[in-house]
Amino acid sequence: MRELAGAHVFVTGGAGFVGSHVVDGLVREGAAVVVYDDFRRGRMANLEWAMANGDVKVIEGDIADRGHLAQAISGADLVSHQASLWLWECESDPREALEVNIVGTFNVLEASVEAGVVKIVMASSSSVYGEACSLPTDEDHPFNNDFFYGATKVADEQLARAFYRKYGLKYICLRYLNVYGPRQDYRSAYVSVITNFINRVAEGEPPIIFGDGNETLDLVYVEDVAKANIVALKSGLEAEVLNVASGRETTLRELADAVLEVMGSDLVPTIENRERGLVVRRWGSTEKAEALLGFRATVGVREGLRRLISWRDQDILREGGG
Repeated sequence: MRELAGAHVFVTGGAGFVGSHVVDGLVREGAAVVVYDDFRRGRMANLEWAMANGDVKVIEGDIADRGHLAQAISGADLVSHQASLWLWECESDPREALEVNIVGTFNVLEASVEAGVVKIVMASSSSVYGEACSLPTDEDHPFNNDFFYGATKVADEQLARAFYRKYGLKYICLRYLNVYGPRQDYRSAYVSVITNFINRVAEGEPPIIFGDGNETLDLVYVEDVAKANIVALKSGLEAEVLNVASGRETTLRELADAVLEVMGSDLVPTIENRERGLVVRRWGSTEKAEALLGFRATVGVREGLRRLISWRDQDILREGGG
């Protein structure tokens, strides 16, 4: 286990949802951090604590820009690669998904080798599994995905393996389950199930459940996800793929009810037909991450929802009322 104090860590997507929490964790560890973000979804507000309390430099840039990326990453010891288009963005524009998530990741890996980076920890996704054939789903589950986002994450993992074989660039790919928490985007056209539920309840509208309510998510709180990234960067582990999961299933009905409870609402969820292609059950195995990293998620769903909703309320007030 290496110490991060004094290490120079380059974080792509570091002003975004997960990335900014990783930056917070790196600051607490005493690392010097360079944030590289195109601010499509990232926000400087997400970095306020880190910049006030640590050695953090912010560079606006796109991972598709090879020259700028190579210049920005110079001097880095470690890389945390969080920059990515999200699932529905990839469905909306598959070619951009290719250019950002796959070519952009190739650029990050290539620039890491050229800069002499020791290790990269990359954000992958449980989307690579598609509809699970076995539950809880472990890392040996076959790729069963048929969405563009999942396809890009499969490609990214394979690129990491190839760079490791050819150049010796150490890597860990973290397959995130259903991440939620403060700094999650609630304003754009593409928001998560949780933020959609919260937005509707805040507007006095009932949450809409697509399906029969028995579909499940494995909800993992964003600070737990950041903790997994920090532990992965510190560990001596290399050339591994690990789930970052809570290890618990939550049905959409349970989630909707929890949102209503935390928000003090007496609205009743409405049910609509499930959209084709969305998975019925998501439940990740935590055994490998616990065994190899000693990582276990600790924040429960209701506590995580309270923190998310409290942050959202404060953010709306700070931004002038929504």
